[in-house]
Amino acid sequence: MIRLAVFVFFAWACVGFAEESKGPPEHLSPYGLRGRLLVTNGELPKEFEKPKESAVIDARSDSPPSGFHFLVKPDDLPASGKVGVHVPEKAILQIDKRFVSNIGQGVVTLRLAKSAGREARTIELKGKTTADYNELRRCAAERANGSPYPPKELPAPVVPKGTLVIVGGAGLTPEISQRFIKAGGGEAGHFLSLPISMPDPIDLRKQEEFLSKLGAKNVTVIPFREQKDLEDPKIIETLRKATGVWFGGGRQWNFMDAYEGTKLPELFRDVLNRGGVIGGSSAGATIQGDYMVRGAPAGPGIMMCEGYERALGFLPGVAIDQHFTARKRFKDMTALMNTYPQFLGIGLDESTAIVVQGSVAEILGLGKAHFYDRKKPVKEGEPDFEAFPAGTRYDLVKRAKIEEKTPSGVK
Repeated sequence: MIRLAVFVFFAWACVGFAEESKGPPEHLSPYGLRGRLLVTNGELPKEFEKPKESAVIDARSDSPPSGFHFLVKPDDLPASGKVGVHVPEKAILQIDKRFVSNIGQGVVTLRLAKSAGREARTIELKGKTTADYNELRRCAAERANGSPYPPKELPAPVVPKGTLVIVGGAGLTPEISQRFIKAGGGEAGHFLSLPISMPDPIDLRKQEEFLSKLGAKNVTVIPFREQKDLEDPKIIETLRKATGVWFGGGRQWNFMDAYEGTKLPELFRDVLNRGGVIGGSSAGATIQGDYMVRGAPAGPGIMMCEGYERALGFLPGVAIDQHFTARKRFKDMTALMNTYPQFLGIGLDESTAIVVQGSVAEILGLGKAHFYDRKKPVKEGEPDFEAFPAGTRYDLVKRAKIEEKTPSGVK
């Protein structure tokens, strides 16, 4: 029975894409690989105590797990769309759900092939060095994609229909709350709460109460992460009725793990197309932009993470950071702009929002919105951004403050 169970796991783990496959996988489970897999080069050392319920495969003779390609030499390159793996003798590659490590001796080498926008990349696993299974898979898929991200030319930051309420974290002022609820139809609206940027378990009652306290009467919480649950007909029907969607705070990469490759991103956009509202704070702010800053599963201190650079793009052409002044994130945005100057960078203070309709962002709240525009020359010794307080209206396409006209007769 044990041998049968191992075989079933091994068969599942080794179902991968054809070598010629291009583009990202349809959907990667946010929980990574099912169970624990050990990859060896030969027999397991006799003194090694194999973890319970672990499948073991030999890199010399067995097929690799899904999305991986076994390499003969550490400097070999993998097939397109695959993560190359070289496991030397005495090393043991362990994939435990999302956690990838070397629990043996020597160095396990992971390789990503060169792409249109990136050089070949090598990751060495030894000691306490680890990698993330989903991140590796996403990197390999992105490198195989014929349209590398980010492109040099970006779409204009325009929301043709509906409203975006993008909040820089911490609390919402009454004005911000009211604008979100009103834009979603008020008491007659159907609001959705998406709290999955936080780890499980999720307190559904707390999430529902959050929007109820803002003034929403009809609230549905969607706590699911797996495609089969998210695309349940009841969930799809709920999304089709929604007039307002709220993305909660936490870690923004969780949203992409859950929703990318499913029907949900287009259903979210349909809310805007019907004239509804999409809002969110902190992680729920960043996910609304185009470039996803701080998307690394390894931690929010990493500003740019290959494999987790695309956000949901409700507001195209921008990169949105949050908790901006409170967490002193100015230099981080400067680094991003130096790398990808084609984006309009937006840094939002806590309890501060931009409400976007068309190409106009109206600033609300207690702090400021900071705009980084590399189309304007950076002068040495001066800030490389413009900051504006509540009450300001900013044209995202022209990248300029909208000067209010003084009524005639008023001095």
